[in-house]
Amino acid sequence: MGAKEIQIQIPTEWKDITINTYQKYYEITESNKKADEKEIEIIALFCNLKKDIIKKIDVKKKSEIILSLSKFLNRRLPKELIKKIKFNGKRFGFVPNLNKITTGEYVDLDNYCKEPNKNLHKIMSILYREIEKEKYNLYNVKAYDPDEIKEEDFKKLPMDI
Repeated sequence: MGAKEIQIQIPTEWKDITINTYQKYYEITESNKKADEKEIEIIALFCNLKKDIIKKIDVKKKSEIILSLSKFLNRRLPKELIKKIKFNGKRFGFVPNLNKITTGEYVDLDNYCKEPNKNLHKIMSILYREIEKEKYNLYNVKAYDPDEIKEEDFKKLPMDI
């Protein structure tokens, strides 16, 4: 009886993963686990596979998957700032003028930036807010209200943004 074939989907672009996935990846890489354990967890995370299935993959295939993931993860994020996005059925805009952010925004950003990978979704929830008014290329975002912002939603934001 032959081995059962499985289809493995490997992300190839930053838009293929969310902030949440990236944060989990970062936690794995920073953990004290052995290299083999980390590789299994990383494949499970990015390829949406159970660990017991990964353990059944032959060593050569596992190495190929890790190599593909490494190539993708070593690719730089896009440098171009995306000012307006559609996310969760709403239009969001990057804060139009960083020189005019409020003290509350500044203090929260400063605190979150002390652990940027852990807090990436919170940082993004401050920098990208729902567009209130828009005319041509100009727009205003809603005022910063940390009680109103659903920072957990931003974990679903694609990493290319």
